[in-house]
Amino acid sequence: MKCYVYLRFLRHNRFIHRYISLGFLIVLAIGEVLPWQYFLVGSCVVLDYTLFIACVCVDIARFCFNLARKIVAKKRRVEVLESSAQSLQSTPLNTADSKISKAQERLSYESSQFLSSLSTSPIIESPCPAPYPSMCSQPISAPRRAFLHIIVDVMVGILFVCFSIIGFVSALSVPPVKRVSVRLPKLKRALRVAMITDVHIGKTLKGAFLAKVVERINALDADFVVIVGDLVDDKIHKIKDDLEPLRELKSRQGVYYVAGNHEYYHGLDPILAHLKTLNVRILHNTHIELDELNLAGVSDLAGLRFNYLPPDIESAKKDLNLLKPSVLLAHQPKFVRSNDVSEFDLVLCGHTHAGQVFPLSFFVWLDQKYIHGLYNVPSKMPKNLPTQLYVSSGVGFWGPAVRFLAQNEIVLLELEGV
Repeated sequence: MKCYVYLRFLRHNRFIHRYISLGFLIVLAIGEVLPWQYFLVGSCVVLDYTLFIACVCVDIARFCFNLARKIVAKKRRVEVLESSAQSLQSTPLNTADSKISKAQERLSYESSQFLSSLSTSPIIESPCPAPYPSMCSQPISAPRRAFLHIIVDVMVGILFVCFSIIGFVSALSVPPVKRVSVRLPKLKRALRVAMITDVHIGKTLKGAFLAKVVERINALDADFVVIVGDLVDDKIHKIKDDLEPLRELKSRQGVYYVAGNHEYYHGLDPILAHLKTLNVRILHNTHIELDELNLAGVSDLAGLRFNYLPPDIESAKKDLNLLKPSVLLAHQPKFVRSNDVSEFDLVLCGHTHAGQVFPLSFFVWLDQKYIHGLYNVPSKMPKNLPTQLYVSSGVGFWGPAVRFLAQNEIVLLELEGV
């Protein structure tokens, strides 16, 4: 990515002096590797990425313009040949046949020339041999070509600024509420469940951000609240005060939580111990029977790598009340691919951030398969119905403060009986 951006920016930039461009790119590269403040490093990564996206968009637009220009030129040539052929109808037969034959040969030649020219990116117009000068497009003059280069550079700059602003604003803004309707068999009464994932309270997102999220959740009047992993992104002793807004979470039946992979990175046990003091109930490889459903949770797949508190689906679903629907909390969506969740009617996950920045969501899909939204997971038991899976895009972000075509969200699940 960097090689493409740097080479393209230096070779094609006509609007800004080459040395100024080179200096900007060097500063950007240094900002990504030196031990600066966390937010500054992330900002440099964001700027590098948005510059890459801007260059790609402009290059795609330029390619489409060149292709359309060639197609229009080809269409004009065909129209000229058809017009010439029609004008021959009033001429003697032998002369007309000869001219039509020449016109067909010329059309075949022009078609082959057009198809071969599509394989090359630059447009180089060569003069046509007589007697067809009217069929050729005029070559682009040097001043006009320089002007077009400047237009392209300006477009890159405009898109770069727009994408940077959109990325920062999307990442740092309080997420909107997304309402998702889910029908569950055996559910006797409609329920409202507030769901958040991937808040990543740490070096960038602080208590003020979490307080606004809590305020928005409390306004939903939820029956219960679930936090599906990656709540924190730093050592607990550094962010205890930032987690205090969780104490203000309000719901009728409590707040429930499972850990994500980032809790393992920053010390799982101290984090869990502190969350218990904030009236948050931990559901690791166990379940609780609420008024209308069973709510179960498993620890994260990172437990397998750390060899500490690995996920155990069998313990989580042991002695479930089969007369009630069952909901499972699991941080990573790929958990449902390697474990039998057919006894659960709904699985709630996070982790993916909906890719966070497009088009990197493709690599998230390769790892997780389920990126964002509501899915039906085929049951591993022949007679069971598919299990519904909802993957949230999350509240916060990880790494650079940017979200691009991956809107963050607070989810309100509106559960209804079938």
